[in-house]
Amino acid sequence: MHLTIHFRRINMEYSLFDAHCDTILKVYTENENLYDCPFDINIKKLLEFKKASQVFAIFNEGNLLSNDIINIIHLLKSNMKDCKVKTNTKSLEKTNAFISIEGVGNTKDLSAIDIERFYNEGVRIISLTWNQNNRLCGGILNNNEGLTLQGKKILKKMSELNIILDVSHISDEGFYDCFENFDGKIVATHSNSRTICPHMRNLTDDQFMCIKKRGGVVGMNLYPLFINNSDTAYTKDIIKHIEYFLSLGGENNIGIGADFDGIEYKMKDISDVSKMYILFDEMKKLNYSDEIIDKISHKNFENLLKNV
Repeated sequence: MHLTIHFRRINMEYSLFDAHCDTILKVYTENENLYDCPFDINIKKLLEFKKASQVFAIFNEGNLLSNDIINIIHLLKSNMKDCKVKTNTKSLEKTNAFISIEGVGNTKDLSAIDIERFYNEGVRIISLTWNQNNRLCGGILNNNEGLTLQGKKILKKMSELNIILDVSHISDEGFYDCFENFDGKIVATHSNSRTICPHMRNLTDDQFMCIKKRGGVVGMNLYPLFINNSDTAYTKDIIKHIEYFLSLGGENNIGIGADFDGIEYKMKDISDVSKMYILFDEMKKLNYSDEIIDKISHKNFENLLKNV
């Protein structure tokens, strides 16, 4: 009991905007309740923060049809005890939920009309792919495949609706195709630096600069494989990615995209959302200003989602 109270007291010092988790799919498949489910993220844990906004991704590996995605959105909305679903950050509550779709191109019956249906249900962030190629674009496992004709049509609809494009998981070829064919907001909700950790899921310096120039934000992913190419990582290791992106002028372009409930193994010291204070405390010890910590912990993503 004392340990739980300690976490709550520490987290109450900070606000959090986490741009990616896979929790709602686990709630769906395991028939749990989002309020107090035994996962990395639940609403009770989010309530420990001064203010918390969590983007819940609906991950489609290829088994979900468009109506299945709608049903999961409805499930999320029915699990909003002490939390509110939001579509922008103009007026935030203490605890807020945003909705994204990961790998929308894996939806077998997808059409541009479905993108509008998703938008009307509250979706504001969409990625075209997961790791593999699909009908819209190449995934990161097939780096020489880019955007397809249908992918361009979907991007056009997303742009019309002011939906944010997430380029985490996309192929390098597809990344640049998207920048040429999409004039809206672009983010990488859960990706790190490929210079610091040479994994294909991370961003090259040039890719980070493209996102920066577009005014986007990159969410720091807490999966050890993307932090240091191993199964073991600590706070000091993810801070290397933050420091590197800051050295590229990314003060306004770094956020959090922890990837909780979607990773095979976790950091040793930040094992779920209730431990996020450890990162922000360590940044304080390293003499990061309160302004920088606030930008990375929540303000950069909040600013991005004010007008969507």
